[in-house]
Amino acid sequence: MREPKVKGSKVIHRQLLAIAIGTVVGVSALNAPQALAANSDGAIIGTFDQADAKKFAGAEVVIRNKANGFTRTTKADEDGRYRFSRLPVGTYDVTARVNGEEVSLGRNVRVTIGTATELDGTSTADLEEVVVVGQRGRLQIDTTSSESGVSFSAADLEMLPVGRSLDSVALLAPGTVSGTAFGGVSFGGSSVGENAVFINGLNVSDVETGIGAGAVPFAFLEEAQIKTGGYSVEFGRTTGGVTNAVVKSGTNEFKYGFASYYTPEALRGGGTDGYNLLGERVSSNNMSDSDALSTNFYASGPIIQDKLFFYGIYEPRNNRSEGTVLNGDTTWKSKDDSGFWGGKVDWLITDDHSLEVIAFSDERESATDYFDAGEYQQTTFEERGGQNYLATYTGQITDDFLVKAMYGESEGKYVSTNTSGLECNRVYDDRSGVDAHIGCTTSTRFDGRINSREAFRLDMEYALGDHLLRFGMDDELRITKMDRLTTGPNQAYYEIEDSFPGEPLQGGTVQGDAYVMARTRNSIGEFESDTSAFYLEDIWSVTDNVTATMGVRFDEFDTKDAAGNSFLKIDEMISPRFGIAWDVNGDGSSKLFANLGRYYFPLANGLVAREGGGTLDTRTYHEFLGLESETTASGYTNVTPILGAQIGETYRVGNAAEGLDGTEAFVDNDLEASYQDELILGYEKLVAENWKLGVRGIHRRFHNAIEDMKIDVDVAGCGNVSGWVFANPGRELTLTRECDDGQTRQINIDLAKEQMPGSNGEMLGGPEVERSYNAVELVLDRQFMDQWSFNAAYTWSRSYGNYEGGVNSDTGNDIPGWTEAGDNVAYLLGNYGRLPNDRTHSFKMRGQYAWSEDLTLSAAFTMISGRPINARAQGNPFTDSESYEFNYVCLTNCTDLLDDNGDVIEEYSNGDRTFSRLGKGQYGDLDWIHSLDLGLAYRTQLAGNALNMRADIFNVLNSQGVTDVDEIMRYSMSATNANFLAPTGFQAPRSVRLAVSMDF
Repeated sequence: MREPKVKGSKVIHRQLLAIAIGTVVGVSALNAPQALAANSDGAIIGTFDQADAKKFAGAEVVIRNKANGFTRTTKADEDGRYRFSRLPVGTYDVTARVNGEEVSLGRNVRVTIGTATELDGTSTADLEEVVVVGQRGRLQIDTTSSESGVSFSAADLEMLPVGRSLDSVALLAPGTVSGTAFGGVSFGGSSVGENAVFINGLNVSDVETGIGAGAVPFAFLEEAQIKTGGYSVEFGRTTGGVTNAVVKSGTNEFKYGFASYYTPEALRGGGTDGYNLLGERVSSNNMSDSDALSTNFYASGPIIQDKLFFYGIYEPRNNRSEGTVLNGDTTWKSKDDSGFWGGKVDWLITDDHSLEVIAFSDERESATDYFDAGEYQQTTFEERGGQNYLATYTGQITDDFLVKAMYGESEGKYVSTNTSGLECNRVYDDRSGVDAHIGCTTSTRFDGRINSREAFRLDMEYALGDHLLRFGMDDELRITKMDRLTTGPNQAYYEIEDSFPGEPLQGGTVQGDAYVMARTRNSIGEFESDTSAFYLEDIWSVTDNVTATMGVRFDEFDTKDAAGNSFLKIDEMISPRFGIAWDVNGDGSSKLFANLGRYYFPLANGLVAREGGGTLDTRTYHEFLGLESETTASGYTNVTPILGAQIGETYRVGNAAEGLDGTEAFVDNDLEASYQDELILGYEKLVAENWKLGVRGIHRRFHNAIEDMKIDVDVAGCGNVSGWVFANPGRELTLTRECDDGQTRQINIDLAKEQMPGSNGEMLGGPEVERSYNAVELVLDRQFMDQWSFNAAYTWSRSYGNYEGGVNSDTGNDIPGWTEAGDNVAYLLGNYGRLPNDRTHSFKMRGQYAWSEDLTLSAAFTMISGRPINARAQGNPFTDSESYEFNYVCLTNCTDLLDDNGDVIEEYSNGDRTFSRLGKGQYGDLDWIHSLDLGLAYRTQLAGNALNMRADIFNVLNSQGVTDVDEIMRYSMSATNANFLAPTGFQAPRSVRLAVSMDF
């Protein structure tokens, strides 16, 4: 094939061609809706020209993967249409056989993840040449789809200045913003714990909190797709977004190479410090140094030509950081020398049957040394990540029937230990005049949590005339293993308290002037959740210009306690979804589309792992006889209280060997799952050659929450029902309880009317949770041509309600179902307003310019408005609670009236006080975040091998917008917090990433 030419320029490098090809025949960077393909592969659909339809009716159509020889054959129907489903991502030649003749339908046809590539007519054009020369190929609109998503090839990810994580890629899509407290990505106003991440069809999202996921380096990625809305019923268990990636495969050509990435501290910009109103420094963005170096080595090729292939990668890392604790003498040094490994084997059993096996490990371990005034104190160790395995079979059973089956296992862990906690007791002396930690550790717990998933899914497709029927099942066993142990050689920590002789304590009497509490709190258990689903979908070509996608998904989940008993169980979660796409002019130049759907979200394992048994909390109280010290093997000075006689009885809660008894007494017998309804209306149009304009209107509404709730209600005929329950806030609660007369009954409590007594003695009810998201997205996209490409998106949005989702960014609580939403009725009553993930305005732009065949400049720019400041204080006008940070501030009678001697003259209760509501955003919004990222790539040859060198500069202007402030106005009823509104978070300073790679 002759080299493609670009008007007015030299030949563009092959890597740039790959980007352009992926754009024109695959997924548009416009975030345009795309569908009709599965979560780890793509499809090719085609229609012969009307004049040729009869001639080609019944003709054999053949595709062949150019890299590995994979071939599949089907037949065109009587209208000249043909389809190839669930194809591995790659580049294909498409031909037709008619009366012994072979006719080319397309060369270098790119199949991308999660999309259907359309071919029309019998053109023999080479798409690589068409794209660059620009004589015939143009930006396309997928006129058959109502799904929203944007995809990036490996070449895209290497060319753009973007962080090397899937979260960074997701943030390129319209409608996504960074999480406020826990990192991650918020899709369309959802919390960061409601998303799903797939690697070749295996869900690798965290099963405990939903935040974070298994990760692979970019060098192992072939493509990544970000689904932002309207996706198929094939996807479930998410009310946020879907990140969908596939890894690279071997081909018939042996290849190997390396790539090295270095982010040096010497090229990092200076950060900013935050000060309170007293001029005291309360935060710093400039007190740590870090260097990050990683080098990946890969090899790929055939084991058996045209039959069996491999791809392997290993990436060692050398990350170093050090810093100083704010306003103290403590310094630290951290290192992480972990390495990633991964591999894939593809077996093309026959033309119609294939098998892929993937394994990778993202395990990593860091060690941090702490020093006090230069003297070594301790080392902490942290382990994360895990090993992942999956195998997928794909079979074309007949021309019309295809089956795909996948089994996989994923693992993610969090293990935290430290050297001082192994040899030292944590001792806190709370006596007057001391009030401090004594001894050689402040650690109370070693934290061990291992989260894993066993997944099996079966997907099938059957073509029936104008209908493509898609159906299947999806089953996951999610497991959380807790291994949280109390630190210290005695597995106990101690608190010393003042007392006086004769003081009653725990059923006994204190004899001296102080006592010691010794506490052991261990959480050991395994908690499982069975989640299963079935789905059915019909993609119906209603007319030549109208395509309807109709589907329904049936979900259920059953969460088990430590003993394997059902804890939270919900079935009959029915998710109907409907989408329609209309090719307005019948020529593919414009599309009007709509999508309406429901998405359910099962509760992550974090709640049951903390409330489902397996925890033993033991406390004993002793006379305090003094302190003794000893030097440990590592040179620590360990301090231990000398325990005298035990006072009273042992306090014990829980049993590590047992689960929960009688869950129907405290778990709503008619619990409803969380779900979100979504409506999307959109229009796309080709406005000029290689230019596309799109607009979408989006409405999402979240319903229900499952929360631990505190209730205190008198039920007629049954007495008082109080304590903690698991229910849907604001809805009817059904429990099975033993009543005062000894009879067991099912009782109903309307939580909207009765949850707990108010300050005035009357019963208070609470509202249902609410979250609404409304947005308008405008996107302009220019395909790569004449040396440059461009993409711009503006999103206006509003996220409003009283409930963020499975996490609470205001309080730093990331355990779904364990947030403060149900702890006190006043929390939801006063929490309504703009939510933490609200960003009213978002501008995103990116593009590339090829100065020559060897030198390319790329850029990305974002400008996003800040979230609302959510001021909080103590107390509220509804209940007597002073233990939470509510959206109210006390104005009068906040503290008792005292005389000159400090004696109470008048004591005020909550009913005597007046409060003012602190509205969300009342103190304004945080800063707009501006960030300009630039990339410069140079490609050349060295000894006949491709050498690439690159530099990326992130936050070129070193913008230091404030991303967080101290939002607590008061920590007591009347004492003002001096740090209120002081900055506690800033944009990351400017950094430079240098890269060099070579392919052999």
